[in-house]
Amino acid sequence: MFIALFTYQQVSQFESIHLLTIFICILCFFLIPYFGKKLTSDRQRTVSILLAIIGISEEILDYSNRIYFRDLNWHEDLPLHICNYVFYIGIIYMLTKKQFLFEILYLLGLGAAFITIITPEFKMLNALEYVLFFLAHGLIVVFALWGIFVDHKRPGKLSVAKVYIFLWIMVFPVGLVSWVTGGNYMFLMQAPEVSNPLVFGNWPWYIFNVSFIGLFIMTIAYLPFKFIVTLKK
Repeated sequence: MFIALFTYQQVSQFESIHLLTIFICILCFFLIPYFGKKLTSDRQRTVSILLAIIGISEEILDYSNRIYFRDLNWHEDLPLHICNYVFYIGIIYMLTKKQFLFEILYLLGLGAAFITIITPEFKMLNALEYVLFFLAHGLIVVFALWGIFVDHKRPGKLSVAKVYIFLWIMVFPVGLVSWVTGGNYMFLMQAPEVSNPLVFGNWPWYIFNVSFIGLFIMTIAYLPFKFIVTLKK
């Protein structure tokens, strides 16, 4: 069983193991916030810290796995993809409960992580990296849903604009790092190799296409809370 974690036959999108992974993720998305709501506030705080610790442990194990099986390098291993840094933001949110961190996590992270779970790049090093990849992306969604249903957080009035500006601010330093290292962080240099109808067009136009689709998704995610506020008035 232990050896099996380090042997791996590359998975294809929507084959049985991927479908099972999606099912397990979705089950966790429902069950963790559902049972979290039933806890006392003290226990909710304890579980928040525990989830953050699981996230930190995932990163330590992930990088240990990479170091053991191949050398780390500047063009692949910096945590500069959207889901990488939103994952760290999610861990910090679970410990601090800061409003802007929640808004990034919910408006940007939830959609990005869920789409990645459905249409990942299957370039895992071994079975352990496969598990850790989906654990990290699943935790982003769990963190966001925990914020909504357990912490009762809501995106603020200008949250979509703030998060969208934050995303574009990140493009410039990440793009520079990608150019210097030869990396492809945030997929700014080359489109990801995924079967995803939302990713289309040649460079650099696919970046703008994905950006506008992301803005649309963030707006859709914000609207239910806008309607709730309107109805209360």
